Amino acid sequence: MKTLVFIHGWGTTGGVWRRQLTGLENLGVKISAPTLPTWEVPWLIDYLRALPLGQSVVVGWSLGGMLLLEALSRMGDIPGAMVLVAAPASFCQRPDYPWGQPAAAVRALRRTIRTDARRGLLDFAGRCLAPQEAVFKRDFFQEFQAGDNGPHLTAGLDYLLSADLRPSLAGIRGKCFIVQGEKDAIVPPEQAEVLRRYWNGARLVRFPQAGHAPFFTRADEFNKLVEKIVREESGS
Repeated sequence: MKTLVFIHGWGTTGGVWRRQLTGLENLGVKISAPTLPTWEVPWLIDYLRALPLGQSVVVGWSLGGMLLLEALSRMGDIPGAMVLVAAPASFCQRPDYPWGQPAAAVRALRRTIRTDARRGLLDFAGRCLAPQEAVFKRDFFQEFQAGDNGPHLTAGLDYLLSADLRPSLAGIRGKCFIVQGEKDAIVPPEQAEVLRRYWNGARLVRFPQAGHAPFFTRADEFNKLVEKIVREESGS
């Protein structure tokens, strides 16, 4: 195994993976956590094609995980292993899919972002944490910086409103680990079960009492899981 890649979710940057960048730095592989300049799949495809993908473990969180799934479905390439953290097949509810967020709630967040991006980001960040994770509030909120990224933020929400990856999942192959916080209010645990049913052979790893970002609030446990995956793929 040569490369370990982390793809961040909505409202954050590659810096949200700092607990992994430091906690796994002695793993003996190249680690990268790019900040996505756009929520468009072609950019991620180009990024992945520049990797030794078959010798890489790729981790995607939430919207980043959805983009990763769509990119791989288009590419047809297989990574050494994939870790999907709170990544849904469809972020929003559909007539035949009751497990997502109401589209009206996402549209409301989009309106808030256009007028007060900081308020919208912090509201979302607060919902990412389970009640037992309040101790992480200050550190976690620092990962959500509005700046002048309003168009970037609304573009991400537009993707979440429109993307339904279920038709693409059957064409994705390779080893997959699904990581799910059992107290996730953003991507409910039922989403992980649906994803596992679509992905034959996927392994579901639950984090009890964790919310939407177990890699942040349960970093030691999460890092041990990733380390084990990398070592298994490396044969060490």
